[in-house]
Amino acid sequence: MLKVKKFTFNPFSENTYIVTGRLNNSVIIDPGCYYKAEQDELDNYILKNNLNLKCILHTHSHLDHMFGTAYLSKKYNLNLWINKEDLVTYQSYEKICEVYGIPIIFSPNPKPKFFDLTQEINIGGIIFKILFVPGHSPGHVAFYNKENNFLINGDCLFEQSIGRTDLPGGNHQQLINSIKNEIFQLPDETLVYCGHGNETTIKAEKSSNPFFR
Repeated sequence: MLKVKKFTFNPFSENTYIVTGRLNNSVIIDPGCYYKAEQDELDNYILKNNLNLKCILHTHSHLDHMFGTAYLSKKYNLNLWINKEDLVTYQSYEKICEVYGIPIIFSPNPKPKFFDLTQEINIGGIIFKILFVPGHSPGHVAFYNKENNFLINGDCLFEQSIGRTDLPGGNHQQLINSIKNEIFQLPDETLVYCGHGNETTIKAEKSSNPFFR
């Protein structure tokens, strides 16, 4: 049984997740911790639970999902993984921070590792199927665990909404297609962890999300 712990960080109220399995093997997904108090909160959770951190995974490379990437990767010597289609966005982190007037505390590793979208990933017994779900960003992915029937889907599908598509690389129709053809193909009971806001289920969004009526 996997444990999913959610933290909500930074001025964008971004959801960061730590998924933990056997032997306390853990992955961090979309670390958005920006302020020192947020970094301390994560560090304390990691220490208190004696977590064996394996890597950092990104659903996509927008800055609110990356604020903590450099800090955590350096402190815990972790590799970080993205979809190659999101590399341009990833490499624009510093520039976008400047546009928003956000001071850059740490710069992420210039050489992330890339997912093989044709293969499941197995990280210390934590298994994810990687769904390619572009639209919010060009290389957006989501992580589905079949055994525990949950999806960590970043900024694709939200409770009663969908991700924005007005940022560079966004495409509204592409996002709609990604949700219909990938996310909505999962079992209705699948628990969906979102990049912002509350959790939801596939069934709830198929039946009442206003973008799919």
